[in-house]
Amino acid sequence: MGNKRIIKYQEFLSKAILIDQTHLINTLIKEDRHLDYFNHIYNRVKYNLSLSDGYLTATDEVLTDKIAEIQNCLKGINVKLKENLLEFDSRVLMSQRADLVSDLEKLEGAKSREREIFDWYLIPHWLSDTLISMGEVVFRSFGCNWWGVSSLLEDHCSKDEVLLELIEEIDKSGNFLNSSDET
Repeated sequence: MGNKRIIKYQEFLSKAILIDQTHLINTLIKEDRHLDYFNHIYNRVKYNLSLSDGYLTATDEVLTDKIAEIQNCLKGINVKLKENLLEFDSRVLMSQRADLVSDLEKLEGAKSREREIFDWYLIPHWLSDTLISMGEVVFRSFGCNWWGVSSLLEDHCSKDEVLLELIEEIDKSGNFLNSSDET
């Protein structure tokens, strides 16, 4: 890791103030079952599917977006099929439509799997919004936000990798950490 990257990472961590509260949140969620805390957890489940265009790992939001995308593609193909097409073009469109219909059936019948949380970190609200948009697990309750680190062996190697990806994304937009660009 270069010096600039280390400085940005350290500055980010000091602003993000990550505080490990794993025991507190696990106790709260597991022992206080009469309250429905699961409604306050974003990206709590994930879906793993094999589609015609590859493998998809998705949250509820991504799954919904993918279903809408496929439905729009099907509408477009159905419109094209009503036109006078050459036999070859018609066969290609029919094949594409069959793949999309199969993918849509898989998506609509997909079974979710609850994500295992390794650590819970108390985080500021601004960071929770970004993590939710990245598909990370976030628990919002009691006016606080906690990030559930769940991707140690899946999409990312560690929470540090998620944070580095987040820093790089924020840094691209020029909204954060501009002071450390100087050498």
